[in-house]
Amino acid sequence: MRNLFPVLFFVPCSLLAQFNGPESVEHDAEGQRYFVSNTGNSSINQRAYDGTVTPFVTNLPTAPYGLELKGDTLFACMSGSIRGYSTVDGVEVFNLNLGATFLNGITTDGAFLYATDFNVKKIFKVNVEELTYTTLVANTVTMPNGIVWDPAMDRLWVVNWGIDAKIKSYDRNTGAELSSFTTSLSYLDGVALDCQGRIIVSSWTPDRISRFENSFTQAPATILASGLDNPADLDYDTVNDRICVPNSGSNTVVIADVVDCTTGVKEQDGYGSFDIWPNPTNGLLNVGLELQAPVPFLVFNVRGTLVASGTLTPNGLLDISELAPGTYLVSVPQLRKSASVIRQ
Repeated sequence: MRNLFPVLFFVPCSLLAQFNGPESVEHDAEGQRYFVSNTGNSSINQRAYDGTVTPFVTNLPTAPYGLELKGDTLFACMSGSIRGYSTVDGVEVFNLNLGATFLNGITTDGAFLYATDFNVKKIFKVNVEELTYTTLVANTVTMPNGIVWDPAMDRLWVVNWGIDAKIKSYDRNTGAELSSFTTSLSYLDGVALDCQGRIIVSSWTPDRISRFENSFTQAPATILASGLDNPADLDYDTVNDRICVPNSGSNTVVIADVVDCTTGVKEQDGYGSFDIWPNPTNGLLNVGLELQAPVPFLVFNVRGTLVASGTLTPNGLLDISELAPGTYLVSVPQLRKSASVIRQ
């Protein structure tokens, strides 16, 4: 398997103090921008693809930490609450107090939100539609920081704070710990998945972005080691193959192009096929799988880049109407089946 060879370029206006304690970056593919939370002045900025930085929301009641997009809402961890803001105009549309002490990382599986409480070592599960929450993990033992949902392996990956920090995974339904790996890195902050589902983490000691295979049978690869200063809650832009890193120590944001991050999934070795119709389609698809329970799916474009993910339900429809016209591969890793589809 080939290594990644990134080429760095920096946010051109970072020296003008457009970021103030940047903590989290979230890519918005539809809006062609990157959201950046600022803990220093309680605001969220938006950075366009061309590098232009403008305010998104300002004068927030408390500092925003982890960010996560779900639909047309940008959710932010803010002290003990999760707040949501319309991606159209920045108006607050969601506010739920979880009774937490320090919500830090946040992710979604497309249905629920999952957030880490750094201080009391918990993970919460939030039902956005019903404005309710439960404690998914009551005691993570180590201090949980960044969190990301892995649709292929159907688990939550969590990176932890501390010396020789651990990368753990949890069942999103029961909260059971599924795995734990001790790294030689210290003070892990953020975690994301690249286009092949490999685990990308940021560490403060050393200042580094590292990549792990999810089996942890190989030594980690160093993706970035320069231009970093306390790299925080990073994101991976699967549309443009970019690593997006907020430097909380230098008030900068690094956007790193990743060369040749492809999956080669035009034909997936060892995978069977399944029927999918109508094909071509305008968006809604019937899926010829006899499902007994929900299963995760992935959608790749012709470059092999992961462009969408979610969960298939028994007798449910697959909606790819938000994708641009083109040819895509729908993969169901748990069943080891895939199908090609043309989006008109």
